[in-house]
Amino acid sequence: MCSSRFEVAILEVARLEDYLQNNFYKVKAPFLVVYGIDDGVTSPAGSEMLNKKASSVDKTLKLYEGMYHSLIQGESDENVKIVLGHMRAWIDERVVKYGPTCNAL
Repeated sequence: MCSSRFEVAILEVARLEDYLQNNFYKVKAPFLVVYGIDDGVTSPAGSEMLNKKASSVDKTLKLYEGMYHSLIQGESDENVKIVLGHMRAWIDERVVKYGPTCNAL
């Protein structure tokens, strides 16, 4: 039995991570995954695994060299503009590609 809230939290995170990894194949909607290479909180393996295992035919993995976990908070203004610019462009491309109603799901 777990003796602390921290242990319970760690077990719950592990359970959730296992569930997500086992269900990545169900992701069929277009998606964008962004990741800061210098992230000290998470590993790029999860982002790469989602990109590889998801069933979606429209998926993008964008890695940012020299950036950290929160790509739009705590980064330089220049980096934030870069990330938000890429996100906006990705969304705009999908709006043009799929129109106002997305039938890609």
